[in-house]
Amino acid sequence: MKLGISELFPGTGPRDGRWSLDAAQLIEEIGYNSVWLPEHVVFFPSYRSKYPYESGGAQEVHRTLGVHDPLVLAGSLAAATTTLRIGTYVLVLPQRNPIVTARQVASVDRLSGGRFQLGVGVGWSEEEYAALDVPFERRGERMNEYLAAMRALWDEEEETSFSGEFVEFEPLYCFPKPAQKRLPVIVGGNSRATLDRIVKYGDGWAGYSRTHEDIRVFVEKLTVLMEAAGRDMSELSLKVGRRSKGMSDKDWEDDRAYIEQAASVGIDEVVVSPRIGDENYERDMRRYAEIVGL
Repeated sequence: MKLGISELFPGTGPRDGRWSLDAAQLIEEIGYNSVWLPEHVVFFPSYRSKYPYESGGAQEVHRTLGVHDPLVLAGSLAAATTTLRIGTYVLVLPQRNPIVTARQVASVDRLSGGRFQLGVGVGWSEEEYAALDVPFERRGERMNEYLAAMRALWDEEEETSFSGEFVEFEPLYCFPKPAQKRLPVIVGGNSRATLDRIVKYGDGWAGYSRTHEDIRVFVEKLTVLMEAAGRDMSELSLKVGRRSKGMSDKDWEDDRAYIEQAASVGIDEVVVSPRIGDENYERDMRRYAEIVGL
């Protein structure tokens, strides 16, 4: 079982600036597999949109002022580390221009020596879509087409063109290409549309805040759809996000039990948010790794 760390890199407060790079180097040295960077372009004092995960996370969203742009931060982390995998958990792809995003992602993958994984999702905040002047409706169809266009842009062919409902461009050159022959696209979500998206475009699943029974059912459905499409489950990396309930040894022992059970239902990496404070950060990150059995 691999272990990744998420939500440790906010863009405001004492964890700004050099802190993110130092934290990533520590995470790499301890032996965690990866770091995962969240995305919201803007936050709001209040939301009409319903947060789709556990209520504790909703409370944190409401009091968050901002985070670093994940692709900019990923480039910095790539320069500061050598073996750590770097990914987004998740990039709200329908809000972004697919040509610009494809080029940014390929650049990060090149700069990291092929260590980048693109986690994508459709998002849940209608307020954020409105602020960016992007339609919230049909965001799933938009993301599917963006992924198809980005795959075409990453192809080894020099010349690329694309024609669709949301994206259309005449033959052009888009460089650099990713360092990885197939850059991993990890699809977030829990719906039937997510399952179909993984099968058609993805290289893995980015689940979040799911029970082990939820995971088991989702993986069973995914296995059936993958087989029907002529794909093998070994092509996929299955990940699930886990938010610690607190900062005590007991909370972290609960995380260990969750991680062990996740492995039994097909998950190969748990992406944890251990809720570690700034004071004694290194001590607590090492202690967390010890307790969860890294």
